[in-house]
Amino acid sequence: MKKYIFAAFACVCVLYAHAQERSVSITIDDVPNVHLYAADGHSSRLLKKLDSLNLPVAIFINEGHLKQNPAFEQNKKLLQSWITKPYVTVGNHSYSHSNYGEIGFEAFSEDVLKGEELTRKIAEKAGKKLDYFRFPFNGMGKDSAEQAQMRAFLLEHQYTSTPFTVESEDWLFTQLYENALKEGKWEEAKAIGNRYVDLSLKLFDHFEGVALKVAGKPIKQIYLCHDNRLNTDYLPVLVQKLKEKEYRLISLGEAMADPAYELPVHYHGNWGFSWVYRWVKDAGERRSLMQQEPSDKEAQQAYEALTKSKK
Repeated sequence: MKKYIFAAFACVCVLYAHAQERSVSITIDDVPNVHLYAADGHSSRLLKKLDSLNLPVAIFINEGHLKQNPAFEQNKKLLQSWITKPYVTVGNHSYSHSNYGEIGFEAFSEDVLKGEELTRKIAEKAGKKLDYFRFPFNGMGKDSAEQAQMRAFLLEHQYTSTPFTVESEDWLFTQLYENALKEGKWEEAKAIGNRYVDLSLKLFDHFEGVALKVAGKPIKQIYLCHDNRLNTDYLPVLVQKLKEKEYRLISLGEAMADPAYELPVHYHGNWGFSWVYRWVKDAGERRSLMQQEPSDKEAQQAYEALTKSKK
């Protein structure tokens, strides 16, 4: 009897230790959102919210966004505001957000270098390095040869290719959210924001479990989200919920120091899913784990209907 009690106690201790080890780096793609900046009176409300949250974030910049409206000089000041924040780690997300697997090596490599011209100058002036690159759509190339070619290019230009482990389709939810706000449906907008947070928390639980299976221990998670109105209003809510679940909010550099990110990648296609799945060697097991991933089918259906209505 004592043996079973001891085993149960040991199991509880292991689970408790795992819970204590939870950590995540918040990374934000498609910075800066110049349309939102203009709509909010040339003020980034998301950046102001981050100022008050006291946590490190990494941003991945598309310099092409600066020319999406006529206010280039103001947009450049916005980019400078992001880069010079002491809690921000700076990353390149290419100039025009093209899919590497679709446009090929020559065009994409030019887009990478074009995407760093202004960013690198601002970062260096702020005493920062530009060490990180994230592929748009997380598409790393259509096959292993194309992926190896781009890895060599990034290494030559002293970039670390940046993975992610958790994302929750905030790009989908933000369109539903903005549409509800546009139509004055405040309660619907609030419900959409809360569902985004709820799904995100379920996905964190899912990927914690998958990571334990694949890596044999908890890993330092990397969360991918975007510079949009939804996160302006609900990223602080998600961050608070993660803190309540005893997550430490860490820098991208600390997350990337986790040995898990040195695990071999067994997937060599262009689909942009989580690295936790890419570390799974057996394709059948990978598919099974992906099928268990939580989703919000109602939101997906609403998004499809919204997309059709705009055509």
